[in-house]
Amino acid sequence: MTGESATVAQWLDDLISGTRLGPKAARVRDVLATQPTYCSYATAAEVAERAEVNGATVVRFAQTLDYPGWPQLQADLRGVYLAHRYEQPASPGDGSMLASAFARDAENLRSLEHSFDFPTARSVVAAIRAARRTLVVASGTHAVAASAFALLAESRGLPVSHEDRGGPQLANALASLTDQDCLVAWSFWQHYRETVAAVRLARAAGAATCVITDTHKSPAARAADHVLVIPTEGVANLQSMTAATSVAYGLAAELAAGNPERSQEAAQRADSVWRGLQLFSEESG
Repeated sequence: MTGESATVAQWLDDLISGTRLGPKAARVRDVLATQPTYCSYATAAEVAERAEVNGATVVRFAQTLDYPGWPQLQADLRGVYLAHRYEQPASPGDGSMLASAFARDAENLRSLEHSFDFPTARSVVAAIRAARRTLVVASGTHAVAASAFALLAESRGLPVSHEDRGGPQLANALASLTDQDCLVAWSFWQHYRETVAAVRLARAAGAATCVITDTHKSPAARAADHVLVIPTEGVANLQSMTAATSVAYGLAAELAAGNPERSQEAAQRADSVWRGLQLFSEESG
């Protein structure tokens, strides 16, 4: 497989083939594979921060792959990434950016499947189940996954609500939190100030704090009891919420599975009310 036709992940794995990576080097590999846009222009220290290692580990990783150092590995990584990003799709009529977006999301989901922190996810689920109520916070496109999670959880009988209005409404919601409650924040680069502040204020109130983010070093993660790190790399300088949405559905399903009878009854009640309000099209059946 040549670098020009390979994805960054495939290209890296070809270079690594036959080399046994330690845990820290494996984290560097995962960051390079899942965040190629960022890594194409980041310093070794910045890559190290996202991989939760020191800069020397990034340099040693490059040398393991027979590069003198990070700048030389980065130059090739950037070339492979850009070549793949603007590669024409195999099927005539497909937009190149659409094909690139689908490929990027597929790589993010593969990374999620192989490196997702399931024990921490179970801790998040346990915190929500134990809470009197759970407040979900997120802003902008980060709210895509957050809103889906809160809506699904609430429809299954769980005391979960999403506050995305900010300002006074968010302030009032946070002011009512106690040590019996839980806050779940969705915060990715660039991090919204209100979301980060909400995590800190919730923790100060004694609430359990859970953060879904793209690096353990994110501002929101620093004040969290439980941190789930997921890839959000997109194309055309856009973040992708595909992996985040997959996590939202997975967490909601795990919560519902904890009490399937209650979940089914709540879903039936919600469906009845939705139909009573005529929210569905008559063509839905």
